[in-house]
Amino acid sequence: MKILSLNFTVKGVGTFRRAFYFSRELARAGHNVTLATVSRSSRYRAVVSYKCDWLTEAGAPRGDGPWVRLIEGPSFGNGLLPGTGWGPLDVWRRFRELAFNRYDAVLGFEYQPNVSLPVYLSQSWKNYAFYSDWCDWFGGGSNAFRGWKLAHRLDSYWEEKIRYRAERVSVTSRVLEERALALGIPRDKVIRVPEGAQTDYIRPLARAEACRRFRVPEDSSIVVAVSNGTMCREMRIFREVLRQAPNAIFLWIGNVSRAALALAEKLAIKDRIAPAGWITDEAYPWALSCADVCICPLEDGLNDRARWPSKILDFLSAGRATVTNPVGEVEPLFRNCEVGVLADHSDEGFAHQIVSLFRDSGRRQFLGELARKVMVHDWDWQVRGPQIAGLVTT
Repeated sequence: MKILSLNFTVKGVGTFRRAFYFSRELARAGHNVTLATVSRSSRYRAVVSYKCDWLTEAGAPRGDGPWVRLIEGPSFGNGLLPGTGWGPLDVWRRFRELAFNRYDAVLGFEYQPNVSLPVYLSQSWKNYAFYSDWCDWFGGGSNAFRGWKLAHRLDSYWEEKIRYRAERVSVTSRVLEERALALGIPRDKVIRVPEGAQTDYIRPLARAEACRRFRVPEDSSIVVAVSNGTMCREMRIFREVLRQAPNAIFLWIGNVSRAALALAEKLAIKDRIAPAGWITDEAYPWALSCADVCICPLEDGLNDRARWPSKILDFLSAGRATVTNPVGEVEPLFRNCEVGVLADHSDEGFAHQIVSLFRDSGRRQFLGELARKVMVHDWDWQVRGPQIAGLVTT
């Protein structure tokens, strides 16, 4: 089959991960797959390449694949309105791709304009099968639109409307599965496909070398976190960690929040924060390997119950001891497989689990090795491959 995947985010960010690995597993199953996303750097022109893993791209397929054809649409106007996916040149480029090429199936990763508009404008006369992937519940609260209630209601309407066009709807969580069924989508059209682990990209690396690369002292106790929301809760937790482990360092990967930095200064812990900022894809596995403990605090609300925080799977794939909260899809993985530590929702309770791991190197090693093993054998995207292929062929 010839398949087009439509992803609403910028290349390499957010839902792109899920869209790429779905596409690669479909290519592995023998399909001819093109993935459209938004360019990081090109504002006015599309860029076409071929991609076979997270780091490898080429102008044409060469050697073993599976290869996915990648179209990076122009980024002009992408953030024109709240959210992303609004770029008019990108929407037009995707519509043309559908209008002038024959595709047997289209997979839409979420519902934003650069996903939904090309489908609405072409499906009736191009006669392809449409499939919809739902991995965040934006209308459930992820999109706030600065408190504009009407905008939020409209966003929720468009988020749900696209699902009715689909032959099948794949969801990442039980919460979204229940929501899809509540919308009246038949049970046999709703398929739960959990997030997968990218174990061929994220793997354990030498901690000493990792610390040298990021200029953090190897003899310190290092907490690693990836940007998630405002990061203010992480600052409060780390303050409690420093009360018991004053030599600890917080290595912060990703966009730096001004609110969190201001809070760190107010709490007098800013000198123990090491903001790495936005790092390259090549550097990311090394940053994770600096960690004695990786953390991802979750809130027991609709947002975190509905989504699958993929950064946690990165921590586990890197073989790092990991602390999080018993929320949503994370809880059964941690309880059933014991790949990490579940903390209570207090800052003190979360910090206590981090410090306990600092003081027990044997337990850290055990958790890291088990986590890596579980990710490789049970959570790698290739394990999801038959289910993904079955989504469009059965």
